[in-house]
Amino acid sequence: MAATLPNIWLPGLVERFASFLHPNEVICTLRYVNKATAAQFRGRPEFASVRLSQPVPPHAFAARWAAPGAMRDLTLEQRKKLLCLTATSGVMSNLEVALEAVGVAVDTELQSDLSRSACKAGHSSMACHLLIPVLIAEPNQSYIPSLEEAAAAGHWAVWEALQRDSPIYGAHLWSPDYVVAALSGGHLEAAEYLLERTLAIWPMSDRIWGQFLEAAAGGCGLPTLESLHQRCGSVPLTMVVENERTIGSDLLSSAAGSRTADWQAKVEWAESQLPPGFTRDSEACAAAAARPDAELRLAWLLARGYPADGKAADAAIHAHNVAALELLLARGLRPSYFAIAAAACYGRLGMLKEVRRHGGRLNADVVAREAVDGGQVPVLEWAVEELGAQLQDVSKLLFSDVSRCSLGTLKRLHQQGWPCEARKAALGAAKLGDMATLRWAVEELGASPQDASLMDAAAREGRVEVMVWLRERGCPWGKDMFDCALHSGCGAALEWLVEQGCPMPVS
Repeated sequence: MAATLPNIWLPGLVERFASFLHPNEVICTLRYVNKATAAQFRGRPEFASVRLSQPVPPHAFAARWAAPGAMRDLTLEQRKKLLCLTATSGVMSNLEVALEAVGVAVDTELQSDLSRSACKAGHSSMACHLLIPVLIAEPNQSYIPSLEEAAAAGHWAVWEALQRDSPIYGAHLWSPDYVVAALSGGHLEAAEYLLERTLAIWPMSDRIWGQFLEAAAGGCGLPTLESLHQRCGSVPLTMVVENERTIGSDLLSSAAGSRTADWQAKVEWAESQLPPGFTRDSEACAAAAARPDAELRLAWLLARGYPADGKAADAAIHAHNVAALELLLARGLRPSYFAIAAAACYGRLGMLKEVRRHGGRLNADVVAREAVDGGQVPVLEWAVEELGAQLQDVSKLLFSDVSRCSLGTLKRLHQQGWPCEARKAALGAAKLGDMATLRWAVEELGASPQDASLMDAAAREGRVEVMVWLRERGCPWGKDMFDCALHSGCGAALEWLVEQGCPMPVS
């Protein structure tokens, strides 16, 4: 009788193996070794779901997405998103599988989205595969945003790979814009690599050197800024570049809003490079107001004689910096119409209350409308109760697109007496595939399930479940069902329409 082999697949060893693997590898491969291993990793958040933006084992990716019908439930936009996530992962074989499976024509826009995804993630091989065809068709210059993404993330290896695999297009690979992107991102090695090669083929004007200085002031430390200034030679910081602003004023505002800890030292250095009596403008405070420590920066700049205006208040609102906003409001500054609208849309009720407390004027209808657009119910209720927004007008906006609020919120508002249009609520739910809200709109609000426009709305978004539910309740075919389903790019929707005998279009 043969001896029983010892069990060397011990939990401790398995954990050790897993520590050297990407979570996707554990999910898709390791946990399938046996039942004990599957149980060992069950219920652990880091191994709960596959992240498509990270490398997925090709065998698992193909099993999931290359199978017949794997894409049938995805809309056109969802298929494009799958492609972009796969490009971000950097696994070329997976992208090839996805491109074959989705059945989507890769136009210029999608090609650009894919190459930007690969470049931003720093996958040089994937980037080359996607960019070289674009470089061949150079006149549209759609490769520029992709290379800017690579530079901003510091991935200079993308350029090395492109030079290796596509040397005849080398002249198109260098631009001052890429140097600016690398400096703004604080990536010194990438910036130096790109600058050396750009200098070899581009004539550098004082304006371009000024852009380099401004980018370095924002993304790099003072030593880098000083070194770059020495390389610039005699670039006049008093040179006017745009809207009566000088290189020096742009440099100051960039330093004031810098992401680095030595921002004060950079401001002081920039001041030392300018002639006595230079004009301090409000852009420095506006840049500082967007930073997390804006209150400290603003106090320091204001004490040094830098003026602040409404742009600083706008920046504080966009950055959701309440302390900075309070400081500016106390000085009599007021945010713009657009900043108020943004605050309402993003649910920044505390900031709106601060503006009102300091005497700022708020347009009730604007606040309510933007709150509806952002689905911000607390702001919406405040606009009605405190600012006097008209309930009827607000309700028309709110119930025309149920994506703005959860079903629970819609029910609560309805119970409080907010008027709503049942048909608009049903249309919004059909478009989203929100069955719970659709049932509520029919059962509680009285929307008709025999409204053919609901079928068209569902078909346009590839919502098969909604179409099935509506047909079970006697809903007629919409007049543009096939065209709507084709627009969605959802194969499952088209197959279902054919199976159910939906009338084909005449032409």
